[in-house]
Amino acid sequence: MTLVRSKRREVALEGLQEQHKTFFRVLKYIFAFSLFTGLILGAYQLNLRTAEMLRQVEMYREGLSNLRQHNEVLDVQIAKLVLGRDVIN
Repeated sequence: MTLVRSKRREVALEGLQEQHKTFFRVLKYIFAFSLFTGLILGAYQLNLRTAEMLRQVEMYREGLSNLRQHNEVLDVQIAKLVLGRDVIN
């Protein structure tokens, strides 16, 4: 009777160890999949932020270009006013 009980315990223990191995194997794959998915989503989010920043930089460049053009026009108008006064005086 003792041998039978001992054998049953061994079989039960082996089954339990196999379940633990299977559980940890599945857990390992779930963790790896979660990490991989997180990396992909992080890269996608970073790409979206970069694209938005590029759009904003382009808008700032256009605004700066417009300001430079207006500055040149104002400089010409100021020069005309100054020259006009010199001619009058």
